[in-house]
Amino acid sequence: MKYNFDINNRAFNAIINKTKRVEIRVTKLGENNFDYSVLKNGDIIKFTSYDGDIINCIVGDVNHYDSIEELLTLEGTRYTLSSTNDFKAGVKSINNINGYEEAIKANGVYAIHITPIEE
Repeated sequence: MKYNFDINNRAFNAIINKTKRVEIRVTKLGENNFDYSVLKNGDIIKFTSYDGDIINCIVGDVNHYDSIEELLTLEGTRYTLSSTNDFKAGVKSINNINGYEEAIKANGVYAIHITPIEE
């Protein structure tokens, strides 16, 4: 399957620069929110930056965790966080995303391994 997701410019550029290999996503609470549990190895994600730039990535492993702390402990910070390599700052940053803290408590969090497709 092919999926389309928006992504902030910093994370988009980190994917382009190959310093981000794991995308963190949360199934938010409420209606019309994407359920990331459906992603499978081999799926394609088309990421569109807020500036309108596009990159296609192939999905590798999709791992579910109960908390962002568990995710960062097991996945590490180096290739998951685009703003910092600091564990505590990363947890705080992710929990500050609108709706994420509540959604993680309810639904957990996904670490989606991605590889850009060279075109």
